[in-house]
Amino acid sequence: MSLEGARNRSGGHAGLVLLGLGLYTVMMAYLLRIPCRVPDWNMAQQVPQLCATAIGNGDLGVRSTDVANGFFTGGPTGDQPVLVGMITTIIGWFASNLSSLVGVNVGQGFYLDLSLVLLALVWLAVVAVVSSLSGNRRTDALVMALSPVIVLVGFQTWDLWAVLFMMLALLGYVRGNPALAGIMVGFGASVAFFPVVVLVAILVMAARHRFLKDILSALVCAVIAWALINGTYMITAWDRWRAQFGAMVRSDTDRSSLWNVWSSVVQPRTGMNLGDGSQYVLLSMVLGLVFVLLVALLSKREPSAVQVTFLLLALYILLAKEYSLTYVVWLVPLVILCRRNWVEFGLWQVVEMFYWATVVLPSSAWPTLPWVEQFGWSAQDLLAVVRYLFLLYLVVAVVVDMFRGRKAAALGASAVQ
Repeated sequence: MSLEGARNRSGGHAGLVLLGLGLYTVMMAYLLRIPCRVPDWNMAQQVPQLCATAIGNGDLGVRSTDVANGFFTGGPTGDQPVLVGMITTIIGWFASNLSSLVGVNVGQGFYLDLSLVLLALVWLAVVAVVSSLSGNRRTDALVMALSPVIVLVGFQTWDLWAVLFMMLALLGYVRGNPALAGIMVGFGASVAFFPVVVLVAILVMAARHRFLKDILSALVCAVIAWALINGTYMITAWDRWRAQFGAMVRSDTDRSSLWNVWSSVVQPRTGMNLGDGSQYVLLSMVLGLVFVLLVALLSKREPSAVQVTFLLLALYILLAKEYSLTYVVWLVPLVILCRRNWVEFGLWQVVEMFYWATVVLPSSAWPTLPWVEQFGWSAQDLLAVVRYLFLLYLVVAVVVDMFRGRKAAALGASAVQ
């Protein structure tokens, strides 16, 4: 067998393994929530956080005459991000017409099953994109494919679609196609707002090279793609679109936010009162952006666009008014690509798993930690601090990598312009 044939065969085996591990993660996520679908068990009342989902059972009453309205105006319910609404409208129409097409009666659960099948395909696509970005180290994608956080919370929202578009945007930029990157950002921003950080990363890279063609191309294409998806909704239902867009970009203070961790854990010991942090969020994010820009400009070797995107997104999460478990889903592919350290990735996932347990289980089920409780902390308070410290460690580690010029070349993410 020729050397080229052996490589092709090896690549085929790796692809099958990636597919198998990705499907394993999907199956574990499905099995975890089977109890939520058994009416007699009442799991939704007993453990509401476990069964909570933003996907819902949908509207099975979508007629073919209604498809155009729902398709362009936030789905059958009219309260979803536009691209998600397009997807759910098609799912609802298909589910509602399946019985007449094949003579099979379907229930509300079919809509949820079909939505989860699409999310499963999206997850497999994310794994494939990470494998492509990882260069010769395809094992990074193998490790990511088994991410426990994806099992626990990845299939409870539509954010995996936005993660896929964010990673496709990075892949497009890495392959020297900023226009494609912009189009993917436009699609992603029609699901959730965070893929816009890729545009900021491209701007940072353009500032390093003193070359603005890439950011202009990406920005124009992103605006066009976003406008094509959102334009009809904006014109026909401006108030509803504005409310939906505001809900997408606005976040309420969550218990696990940096500012609440400070007020519940640090402030009682130090007396330093930061309030709810509202007056500091914007300033801190501007300073964070300046910090990333300086790191990218001062590093000796060209940094990776993936590294810059991770820093921007991680600092946004650290400084925002909430740090939900869904945000961890955003970071999973970026962390494995930037650090390429399986033990580190595993420890980070374990910390987030424990924190998830304190969110899902009632406080009476939390472990008793006398050495923590004597300071007035709970197990959740402790884990909230640990998860912030771990993310801060990842930020520092990536900054050090950028100054040392490590991992950027291996990523293949120093785009050849």
